[in-house]
Amino acid sequence: MASTARTDGAKAHVRTNSPLAELRKAAGYRSSRDFAAVLGIPATTYSRYERNLSDPESGIPLRAAWAIADKLHCSIDAVVGRDDAGDSQGRDLNAAYRTLSDGGKERFDEYLQFLAFRDQLIATQQGR
Repeated sequence: MASTARTDGAKAHVRTNSPLAELRKAAGYRSSRDFAAVLGIPATTYSRYERNLSDPESGIPLRAAWAIADKLHCSIDAVVGRDDAGDSQGRDLNAAYRTLSDGGKERFDEYLQFLAFRDQLIATQQGR
């Protein structure tokens, strides 16, 4: 009986998810087909974006990258797999935001609104 297990000590290639697939799943889209439908593009086209992300020459068209980033609430850098897209201090706020629960995201958004209001209030008071 033939065995499909490798006995030569070499590891079989296991396909890992692309960064784009990870973003899609983190945003709650279980399948690439469902997400492609949300984007209004063929499932095969979106699937190719996930598969070919490691090849910069295959490229995701800019308009598609914008649409994907908008739907996944992340940066285009994250969509195209550019890991070094953090701010000047090395923080990736989009990645941190994606790790929050729905309640945490809601509180974070409310806090950002508070900070914007506070900045506006301070600017108004300084203008007196």
